[in-house]
Amino acid sequence: MTNNCPKQTASLRWLAAAALGLSALSAQAMEDESIYSYTKVEAGTGKIRGQAGSSQSFSVDGWIGGDFNRLWYQFDGERTGGRTEAAELQLLYGRYIAPFWDAQVGLRHDARPGQRNYLTVGVRGLAPYAFDVDLKLFVRNDGKVSARTRFENDFLLTNRFIARPYINVEWSASNLDATVRRGPYQTDVGLQARYEFNRQVAPYVDVSRTFYPRAQSGGPRPATTVRAGLRVIF
Repeated sequence: MTNNCPKQTASLRWLAAAALGLSALSAQAMEDESIYSYTKVEAGTGKIRGQAGSSQSFSVDGWIGGDFNRLWYQFDGERTGGRTEAAELQLLYGRYIAPFWDAQVGLRHDARPGQRNYLTVGVRGLAPYAFDVDLKLFVRNDGKVSARTRFENDFLLTNRFIARPYINVEWSASNLDATVRRGPYQTDVGLQARYEFNRQVAPYVDVSRTFYPRAQSGGPRPATTVRAGLRVIF
């Protein structure tokens, strides 16, 4: 009886360790199966320098899913002088490929300025120093290929006052139309300053400059836009 005690003790310890291991695996599995979501909505109004009328913008950016598989959705719309100038919707499947990085594939639909559909492939995540990076490749339904690169970062001036510089570049692998030539054809550089009453609600002021480096004669000219708006996260 005495000789069996060490064996019984070892067996009990092994069973306890196995039970703890199974419990940890079960908890991890439940965590992996959990569904989370994130949605950021920004709505603003302001003025484009040199143009008549006001300018409004509305954007939705978010995802729903687990740690490894997510549905990403993006909507961007702009109105100037009471007319809708741009309306774009993206629905993308995202797959975890590295810490803070998702590979994405899906569809993009433009309702304005023309009805267009695109196959979309890209990656999105956080680069070193917390830069939010969004890289997309688009194949239009007529075979034209374009791309978009966006970089932004948040800098805390105080615990509530935050400045977010950003740059967005639109690229084309060929001439898209009479005014859009091959190469980088539109660049938006801006700064958004917001005051967070809490993590969910923040008014903001946004100043941006849009350039058209390869625009032909008669094409769009550089423009400066100033907007004030509200950002909501849920």
